[in-house]
Amino acid sequence: MEHIDRKYALMMSNRFRNWKVQGDKFNFSCPYCGDSQKNKFKARGYLLTRKGELSYYCHNCGISKSFTGFIFDQDVSLYREYRVEKLGQHDRLLDVMADLEKPKQIDTPIKESSSVPGPGKKNSPLSKLKKVSQLDWDHPVKEYINKRKIPNPYHAKLFYCKNFQRWVNTLIPEKFSKDTKDEPRLVIPLLDEKGHMFGFQGRSLSKESSLRYITIMLEPKPKLFGLDEVNASKLVYVMEGPFDSMFIHNAIALAGSDGNIPFDNYVMVYDNEPRSVQIVRKMDKSIGMNRKIVVWPSNIEHKDINDMVMSGMRIADIKMIIDNNIYEGLSAKMALQHWQKI
Repeated sequence: MEHIDRKYALMMSNRFRNWKVQGDKFNFSCPYCGDSQKNKFKARGYLLTRKGELSYYCHNCGISKSFTGFIFDQDVSLYREYRVEKLGQHDRLLDVMADLEKPKQIDTPIKESSSVPGPGKKNSPLSKLKKVSQLDWDHPVKEYINKRKIPNPYHAKLFYCKNFQRWVNTLIPEKFSKDTKDEPRLVIPLLDEKGHMFGFQGRSLSKESSLRYITIMLEPKPKLFGLDEVNASKLVYVMEGPFDSMFIHNAIALAGSDGNIPFDNYVMVYDNEPRSVQIVRKMDKSIGMNRKIVVWPSNIEHKDINDMVMSGMRIADIKMIIDNNIYEGLSAKMALQHWQKI
């Protein structure tokens, strides 16, 4: 059945950077790690023949996948066609896929991360809040998170607070006046490299709220989300919002920060809003600070990564677009001048 594997590999060939055929192997830039950040022509991902079937391996990040798993990650629709043609599992497969896509009333248990202060831990500021993963499927916050297509592992790292101001006042007395109208908010913890919470954001769930985000600091540290999971030895992607960073590996997000980034190798990924004076100024300022920036290609219409994902774009494709559009110095200035529409 290797000929079927090779057929479907070739059907996906135009999706991968630096694709080429090397004898009975297919070689291209890894869609999982993005391959080299310094050399866009590096290609260390391979589809190899093992025991009569293709399998995937990357010599950069070390990820290994069966061809079935690889094609599932890249395109679920093509995966269905592949399984039908190779195994003749049409009806059973569609039933399985429909079941995977159907909302579940009870979340699959996720192992508690040591870097996230759990509700049951001593002195945890989050001990009185519910994780999003613990909410009923029809809860407004659960529906909101699912609508935004936030990856499931983060459902256990986000919290729901019914009376946000009251809860904050238990941590910082009189932070909010008793006369302030209280409201429910999604709580997004800000954790340092050791998993200690030094602050959090409260995301409003109401379109009528005057403040979409409220950032509360418990310690004087840079207002950054995702420090607990980032690998400083690799390129760090710096997004404008926490939700965007949840889709890209090794990404952090500005959480009301002034832009003080505690890493040497990073790239600023601003929203795709070429008519925004504020964003254009931020990008121009970053160029002046000798930072790398991403300048989105003109054919991308969505304003940020979360919108791209919600529109149906694959994360691997978004990552590839980001990596192929990193600029710095004079080339960044020229790309910004071409991109901006103000």
